[in-house]
Formats: sequence, structure tokens, C-alpha cells
Amino acid sequence: MEIGKIYTCEFVTDEETLAWVDRQSQSQEGHVLLFSRLPHRRLVEHLDINTVEAYWLTERVTEGAIRPDLDGISNIILSHLSNHNGVIMVEGLEWLVTQNGEDNTLAFVRMLRESVHRKNWTILIPIRTLAFDPLWLARLRREAPGIVLSERSDSEEDIQNEGGQTELEPEPVETIPMSILEDGSPQLIQLTRLPRIGFTTSLLRKRILQWRRMGLDVSEVEPALSVMGEEQAYDLYSVVEEKVRKAVDLDRYLTAHRDRFSASEEASARFRIRQLTGLEELSKMYLEP
Repeated sequence: MEIGKIYTCEFVTDEETLAWVDRQSQSQEGHVLLFSRLPHRRLVEHLDINTVEAYWLTERVTEGAIRPDLDGISNIILSHLSNHNGVIMVEGLEWLVTQNGEDNTLAFVRMLRESVHRKNWTILIPIRTLAFDPLWLARLRREAPGIVLSERSDSEEDIQNEGGQTELEPEPVETIPMSILEDGSPQLIQLTRLPRIGFTTSLLRKRILQWRRMGLDVSEVEPALSVMGEEQAYDLYSVVEEKVRKAVDLDRYLTAHRDRFSASEEASARFRIRQLTGLEELSKMYLEP
């Protein structure tokens, strides 16, 4: 993948596409600009939204959203191309074609190809090839050749091969389905502890995303991603890990004994649990005899 070029890539799933975006955003090799069919509340399940400039393609008028209008999207992209460097991901090409027509969308891609030339940016457009007429698809790929996205970024390879050795990392960070409580919040679950041996910032980053997906405020551990040595990072992770485990125990207790609490008491306790505040006080109230 070269800078100053535009490419199409075969869309597989939202999870795989956004996992690639997340890896790219953590590589510290440039800015990441994302146009997605998913709202921000769904994106946070897959990537660190604080490291990506994301726009939700939608007809709704809301913060962080943009209509599927080619001029509006073009204006945002062009304003970035003359500054900084990085990657731009434009999802939803099928919808853009439906809204704007094949000719206008092809002209939009051609304009992007010409505009990104000799700039320090790369533009990617995930596509579902079966959604397009073969002749139009061939014209599209003349403007934006197909490319296969690598499964991991160079920075992740560097992390795993640090010291010239390849480590087989454990995989305790797979996506785990979670039950939804009556108030719409996800029920907290215990995750496998990350071991000291094989601990990397890549694993920690994925764990932080899992915690955030459960609605936990784990900002306390974020300095471990960038400003700490490995020993300090793991020590801080361990402190937050213990808080999370206590929070999960408390959350389970509330669920099992919800008939003992008023609605306001339960809501207040769950808020404190997800903020990881007052856990010792709550533990004395609910878990200690």
C-alpha cells in the first residue's frame, strides 16, 4: 500500500474492517479519517474512538454525522489532504452509488485519485463486489485498484518481534457476547487476566476496548499505553484489573439481588461501579458480612 494512492479492498465484515482501522490508528504513523455506516456508539465496540476521526454516514442530523452527499464528504477529505498524513477509509460505497448515481460516484473516486496524488495520504474504499455491475466495477478499479489489507500493521509486527524473537501471544481478548440489562447497559463479565509473560501494549489496548465496551471508565490505565515502561505499565494494568474484578462482583450481586434495592439505589450503584469509584464502600455494604 503506497501513499499518494487510492485503493479498493474487498469488504468482509464490519469487525475485520474496523479491526484493521484500529490497528492503523494505534500505529502512530499518521492520522486516521473514517467514514462509516456505523454510529459512534457502535464504533466504540471495535476501536478506540479517541484515536480516529470518525463520521457517521446517515440521513440523521446529529453530532459527528454527515449525509451521504459526495460534496460534503469531498470537502472533509480535501481539507485533510493538504495537512499532515495518514489513511482515509470511506465505507458504504454501495449506498453512495444508490444516493448519487454511478457516474457521479465514479467521478467522486476519480477526483479523490487526482487529489491524493503526491500527498502523504492513502485512501481506502471497502466494497462488496457483487453489489455492482461488472462493467462499472471494472471502471471503478481503473481509478482505484484492488488491494488486500494485511491482517496486522507493521507496528504490531514490531511489538511481537521485539528483541529479534517471535512470541506467541495468548488470545484472551476475543470478542465475548454480553447480556444486556433491563436499563440497556451491558452486564459486566470477568475476563481472563493478562499474564505478565507476553504482556504487550497491543494486548492491553484490546483489553481496554473490551472494558470500554462493557461501559467501564478505565481512563486510569491509558497512560500505560504510551508514557510508561513495561514494568510500570503492567503494574498499573494490575491495579485497574483488580478494580474491574471487584466491579464485576458487585454488578453480579446487584443483578442477583435486585429485589432488595429501589430503582434509584440500583441505578446509582451501577453508575459508581462503571465509573470504578467507591468500590470499597460498596463492597462493605453488599459483599462483606
